[in-house]
Amino acid sequence: MVRRAVFLCLLMGFFVLQTGVCRAGARQDLTEKQFVCPFPDMTTDVLPLTYAQIKEDYVPVYGQPQDESAGISPVRFTKKGFMWVSLSDPHPVMVDGQEWYKINEREYLRADKLRLARPSGFQGVMVPREFDKKFAWMIFHTRVSPGPGVDPVEEEDPAVVPARSLVIVHEVREAEKRKWCRIGTGGWVPHSRLAMVIPHGRPEGVGESERWIEVNLTEQTLSAYEGDRLVFATLISSGDERFPTIKGLFRIWAKVEIGKMSGGEDESDRYYVEDVPWHMYFYKSYGLHASYWHDFFGLPNSHGCVNLAPKDALWLFQWTRPKNNRGKWQEATQADPGTWVWVHETPVAMGE
Repeated sequence: MVRRAVFLCLLMGFFVLQTGVCRAGARQDLTEKQFVCPFPDMTTDVLPLTYAQIKEDYVPVYGQPQDESAGISPVRFTKKGFMWVSLSDPHPVMVDGQEWYKINEREYLRADKLRLARPSGFQGVMVPREFDKKFAWMIFHTRVSPGPGVDPVEEEDPAVVPARSLVIVHEVREAEKRKWCRIGTGGWVPHSRLAMVIPHGRPEGVGESERWIEVNLTEQTLSAYEGDRLVFATLISSGDERFPTIKGLFRIWAKVEIGKMSGGEDESDRYYVEDVPWHMYFYKSYGLHASYWHDFFGLPNSHGCVNLAPKDALWLFQWTRPKNNRGKWQEATQADPGTWVWVHETPVAMGE
């Protein structure tokens, strides 16, 4: 059974996370007691709306639920592609034994044509000033090996670190052309199973007291800094090989609390997602924003933007500049410049 114990960190008033592992009849601590502190849980769901995916192409949208059985023509048909809508009312209405959802004024879709979203509950960690270790999230359930390049020994009942566990990384070695990381009290796991936070110094041009964000495309992690101090870290999903995220040093040029996103090169790749919360645009249409439609954080899975779990996106939206007037599009100004965003690829070095 996966066990997860949370201890009170009196020094900082935060929590200390200690993650156990799966093991028959035993418990082995592979993470040690850490001063990497989870967010106080905001709520179970911070999203402002309920969302649903349209499961089929060209689904009829009716002005009212009764129109279908009455033979009245739909007001429109949905398009082909990756289509998500927000629900004007999260509760369906029942008409002639069929449930319907209202998506806009005088627009209804049959409930059996929709798949309700199950947004990620993941959230990153606050990093207290005293903490100076490298750490990572386990992306997949992973068996621990006794050494780099060594297969887990089945008869010894190897420990399994659950996905999304937070682990200390003590060193990195190469074995059989693969990187391996020593975590906790001595177990080894392939680096490819981890998303590591690798603290960096300020990029040239960023002031010693300025806030800035680092997006590491190699590790699929995001780190937030105040000057040279790492204060927050989390998992992301950046663009995949077809739609890579742009690299470079930028400033957030505009923020908006909620807005639709659409695009795609052709009909086979069309996407339309309604009411995406907490956009932070840093270069043209590239931005940081919440993603309510997947929970693949730690792996590339976007059309080029930097996807965040909803709780992380909300925290960053409130932490970054320019200050946003609730519900309005807000561009950066000379008096209120945007927060720096550094997007890069940096693989972990050997022996660290």
